[in-house]
Amino acid sequence: MRRTGVAAVGAVAGCLLLGGCSPAQLSLAAVWLDGDGTPVATVRLCDGDHGSRAELLSWPTGHAGASETAAQDSGWGPEIGERVEVSTATFPLFSPPAAWHTEATGPQRLLPGRSYALDVAGPRSGWSPYDIRVYFTAEDLNRLKPGQVWADGRAMSRDAFEDLVDDKC
Repeated sequence: MRRTGVAAVGAVAGCLLLGGCSPAQLSLAAVWLDGDGTPVATVRLCDGDHGSRAELLSWPTGHAGASETAAQDSGWGPEIGERVEVSTATFPLFSPPAAWHTEATGPQRLLPGRSYALDVAGPRSGWSPYDIRVYFTAEDLNRLKPGQVWADGRAMSRDAFEDLVDDKC
């Protein structure tokens, strides 16, 4: 009986240790279309945090992840060998801040039938690494009503997004 208890405690401790190695997924990014139909993104890092990698990935909708024909994907990613310090920013989706040192891949516009992921990763102040990611499609953004953003896998008001960020930080 005692051996079973020790084994159970060990299993739980092991799961906690292994789980602690995975970056926390935080909903600190949103996307929307501005009044001209230009896709816009905002990344909101918690106070004292900074990102070390940012990218916009795309793949055919219905596939599990990035396509095998990356040259046809629409997005951007880090320049090889560049040191990046990602900070809180709002920007046209296909024009990330210059300080992020990114390179464009494929057409720099939303394409129908494709899924996208805006992904920012980095360390937290006094915490383990985290990953900010928002998944969306052009269709998701086209369905947004004025004043709404796409974040955390759903449409929401800008105020609701600000509340979400406050809760996560």
